[in-house]
Amino acid sequence: MTDLSACLRGEKRAWDAFVAQASPIILAAVRRTLAAHDRRGGRELVEDIAQDVFVRLIKDDSRLLRRYDPTRASLSTWLTLVARSTTLNRLRRRRLPTVPIERAQEAAGPSPPPEGIELPLELLTARQRLVLRLLYDDELSVEAAADALGVQPQTIRSTRHKAIARVRSFLKNTARENL
Repeated sequence: MTDLSACLRGEKRAWDAFVAQASPIILAAVRRTLAAHDRRGGRELVEDIAQDVFVRLIKDDSRLLRRYDPTRASLSTWLTLVARSTTLNRLRRRRLPTVPIERAQEAAGPSPPPEGIELPLELLTARQRLVLRLLYDDELSVEAAADALGVQPQTIRSTRHKAIARVRSFLKNTARENL
């Protein structure tokens, strides 16, 4: 492989040689990652993501390229990991179109309270109400709800947990008052 220190100094010949040597590794990693996630990547998409990898390497004064440590991995292994990560990031951004949570709440409209229980509207945030509605009324999985809202599944789980904790606390306090 090309001398990275020359690339980091900004030598065009060294960079061109690096790109020529690294391109097959990066293109192969992008193709494999797309295939592993059942995504078909035409030549343009693969090359576009490969370009993203190179941009990521030199972004912020080659910050990522400077972080390469030859004692931890070979350059080809490291480039494969960077390409895989960049491809996965691109796939995450290409998920279902999302709408701001406020607009989703307005479109969904208010849901009727459970029979016999009246929860104050201010008890849960709009996001918590929406997450509970998606999970329990619409019977979506955590992953499907996360895709619909454009967030990570852990965000959905955390929001659900906080909402249920608020409802439990409210019901516990209401039960004490009625005794």
